[in-house]
Amino acid sequence: MSRKYDRQINLLNYLLHSGRTTILNLSNELGVCIHTVKRDIADLQYHFPIFTYSGRGGGVELNACFSFNSYLLTYENVMLIKQALELLAETDDIGASAARSLLYKIFHIKYA
Repeated sequence: MSRKYDRQINLLNYLLHSGRTTILNLSNELGVCIHTVKRDIADLQYHFPIFTYSGRGGGVELNACFSFNSYLLTYENVMLIKQALELLAETDDIGASAARSLLYKIFHIKYA
């Protein structure tokens, strides 16, 4: 899962900084096959304004008006946050309830 997440973040960053490009360029940049890039684009289109164009001069691009925080969390960052929340959720601290709530909202983990 971490490789897919990181690859998709890299794909978004590449599109953000390069403008329109081809599936083949993305495949070479990410070091994966064309089919993987197509699947990633299909997944990402549910959440980001990615447009694909066929034919001569076609390619893939993010909507020109789109921007996102380039400091997105890596998979390792997310797992570190999860561990910190789990530790807090196990305490009797006042923040334990909030930590349990966040664990459920973000990771669908219930604590008794």
